[in-house]
Amino acid sequence: MSDTVFGSKKEGYLLEILSEGVFLTVYAPKGEDPFFKDVTLLCALLKKHDIKNYKMAELLKIIQAHSGTRSQITDTAGTESEEIQVPVPVINVSKDKMEAEVSFPGNKDEFKYDKAYIMKLLQDKGVTYGIDEKLIDDFLQEPLCSKIVAKGKPAVNGKNAYIKKHIDFSQKGRPSNGNYDRVDYKNMNLCFLVSKGDILAERVPQTKGECGMNIMGQEIACRAGKPIPLVKGKNTEILDSNILIAAIDGQVIEEGNRMVVDPKLEINSDVDVSTGNIKFNGSVFIKGNVQDGFTVKADGDVNVGGTVSGGTIEAKNVYIEGGVLGMRRGKIHAKEDVRTNFIENADITAERNVYIADVALHSKINAGEKIIIKERRGQIVGGNAIAGLLVDAKVLGNFMNVVTKIEVGINPIINKEYKKVSTDIENDKKQLKNIENALNILSSEKKLSVSQKEKFAKLKRMQFPLIGRLERAETEFKKLSGQLKSMANAKIKVDDRAYPGVKIVIANFLYTVQTEAKHCSFSADSKTECVKLNPY
Repeated sequence: MSDTVFGSKKEGYLLEILSEGVFLTVYAPKGEDPFFKDVTLLCALLKKHDIKNYKMAELLKIIQAHSGTRSQITDTAGTESEEIQVPVPVINVSKDKMEAEVSFPGNKDEFKYDKAYIMKLLQDKGVTYGIDEKLIDDFLQEPLCSKIVAKGKPAVNGKNAYIKKHIDFSQKGRPSNGNYDRVDYKNMNLCFLVSKGDILAERVPQTKGECGMNIMGQEIACRAGKPIPLVKGKNTEILDSNILIAAIDGQVIEEGNRMVVDPKLEINSDVDVSTGNIKFNGSVFIKGNVQDGFTVKADGDVNVGGTVSGGTIEAKNVYIEGGVLGMRRGKIHAKEDVRTNFIENADITAERNVYIADVALHSKINAGEKIIIKERRGQIVGGNAIAGLLVDAKVLGNFMNVVTKIEVGINPIINKEYKKVSTDIENDKKQLKNIENALNILSSEKKLSVSQKEKFAKLKRMQFPLIGRLERAETEFKKLSGQLKSMANAKIKVDDRAYPGVKIVIANFLYTVQTEAKHCSFSADSKTECVKLNPY
């Protein structure tokens, strides 16, 4: 066997495989750590040259001593001897190459390795990414506990786009919670109301995802999220490609994968416990009836195909094909007109006109301008009918002489506002006078204290807004006065007859029908200050 030498003093070791034996020298000043510790390299060289009769303990002892002394580790090169198995740390890489685990099969006394050795093992395995040196340090402290010392970064797939709805349609038809968590069956969330510009839904865009990396430094591809269209429905608009808004006021309706805004609400049944109260910012069409105790409020018109039985309606215009059975508690209020077939024991208010096709029985009717009841019987019996300009009917009262009060020349709505504005003007004038008096007194003082100066400034701040408010109120007062004066020509017209018991009030003048009057009219005579009976 030819002589072979490995290493040098510069490399920190010298391994001599000679015919007379195998010798090892490890260089380093005594008392300092050796810079050569790679026992596996020595074992590999010895194995390569079929040298097996050395003792591992002696080998480790020489490295640990690192005295620079040439030591013989076997007598004869290539002589067979008992092979000593030296436990070494093992690196296991997971199948998906996302984790590397280090373990040691021996006991703690046999562990003679450092961090550089573990790093070298990882490098030999091709592990370059996700190495946690702190966990390597922990393993060196407790080598009998295996540690995952390298982890890859998993790929994060992109999220799919989705539509986030701002309307919870699942609550439709469910009663809302009232006070003290009591269920309110009169508020059934039958419709979802929106105003122009309200957000109905928004699209949350898909994400691209994030690529990962395995411990071998190889990139792991990710999957991008899928897009989804934001569908524009009727009376809606899309802003910035991702926001769906209402283009008009109305109710939101879900139709398949789109949302639409309808300016009208259709109820195909009665307004009762199945629907609850209705409150809508458009027009409402009710095919059935409005039952006792239920309310319909709308910013637009309300059309009722049946009757209103003790219910309440507030709207711009109210059209009732059947009629109104007020039951002494039903109320109708329209900002413009009310049209119905009949009314009985009801309270009807229209800021413009009331049109009744058949009969009004024992009801209170208020109209800003006209009450017209001329079709079919065209009769007002009992109760009180008040109009600003005209009451035009076929029959007033009945043959039983039931007391029926008819008033014109008084718009109750304008009259109420007139009285309110008049009171406000009077109060504002008194307050303004008091402020002016106080300011005059303070102005006459030669020297004002700090508190007086503060009071003076406060009064000044109050004075100017009050003057502006008073001017606006006086302008409104003149307008209302003109409207009231225009009612001086108000009249009552009777196409057929007025029965005894009918009381006529025109501009505060009272006239009681004593004998049946036919085809006539009533107006105020300012000269005689009484109600005048005229031909029709």
